[in-house]
Amino acid sequence: MPDSDWSIVAHQHLGPHREAGHDAHVRSPSKHNGAFKASGLRTFMGAPYCEPDRSAIRKAGARVCFLGAPWDQGTIVRTGTSSGPQGVREATTQYFPYMFEYDVDILNFFRVVDCGDIPIVPGNNERSQEYMCDYVLECLEGGADVILVGGDHSVPIPGARALSRHLAKGRPDSRMGYLHIDCHLDAAVDWGGIEITNASGPPEALKLPNCHAANMAHMGSRNGLNPKDWMDFWIDNGIPIVPMSEVVDKGIESCTRFIFERAWNGTEAVYVSWDTDSLDCSCMPGTSCPECYGINAREAIQLARIAGEYGVNVLEIAELSPIFDASQMSMKLACNMIYHYLGSRAATLRARGELPRIPGWEIQAEGQSGT
Repeated sequence: MPDSDWSIVAHQHLGPHREAGHDAHVRSPSKHNGAFKASGLRTFMGAPYCEPDRSAIRKAGARVCFLGAPWDQGTIVRTGTSSGPQGVREATTQYFPYMFEYDVDILNFFRVVDCGDIPIVPGNNERSQEYMCDYVLECLEGGADVILVGGDHSVPIPGARALSRHLAKGRPDSRMGYLHIDCHLDAAVDWGGIEITNASGPPEALKLPNCHAANMAHMGSRNGLNPKDWMDFWIDNGIPIVPMSEVVDKGIESCTRFIFERAWNGTEAVYVSWDTDSLDCSCMPGTSCPECYGINAREAIQLARIAGEYGVNVLEIAELSPIFDASQMSMKLACNMIYHYLGSRAATLRARGELPRIPGWEIQAEGQSGT
């Protein structure tokens, strides 16, 4: 087995009272209450920290990178989303990385690493978005898929740009899909003359050379913060809108499979931008623009599980604002959306005999025999 920098300490605890054993992170603690009361070094899922550098990611053998984008200067509604990444990390301290529904230790299966937060330049939108693109690109070039947590909904502008550049490298004819799950249509070509806003992601994605309308779709829109010019963008470009009323009529599974089939039709990579205000405000108050008549918590987990069947290269969760949810249930739900996506993805790969193998490595199958 080749050398690797990927190693975990249960709950990131070192010292004389560390939890010993390679599987301590998926079992009830024997020496202390672990992450539940003393989280140690707080990373996503207790994963090892890895420098956001392609060489370091390759050396770690990571197949999934968690990356925070603490950015809220592109918002047109409420600020506070810069705390979203830390909110999700905090929520993961209340869970084990073992998902019994899929009988898989998702931390080990994907060799997850936390690449920290992307540095932000206050007041400089353009420079900050350059940084976001660069950091996501490093993770992709390191051979890993990316869990990107924002941050307001302008984050997919540099995020999708990074996937586009990664995909086009050496493959200029390749295509990518782009899915937009949101309460809002977010199709402002500009907002008061500014193109970098949290309502401009889809128009910016369509400008990418390898992203075409035929592989784009929207799901979840509702209510009054959707001006006509946003609607016109989708209609004029022939991109389907699946509004919340259609989700209610046809069901979350049918609608989710429709948009993923479209995104993956003839493409080599897919970017999913999932705004947490697509969820109903009753289960997601901790978002920058909470709205009623949305996806409920059960449907959100179902959506995540179906997404895991198809797989994506970048799963971006946007608009989390912990400050607006004293109960922190919004952060726990967002955390579970990611966990169920990864659990479903692992189960799908395992069922197909397509484990995320790393050259020279054998992924341990103990406890991962399927259910």
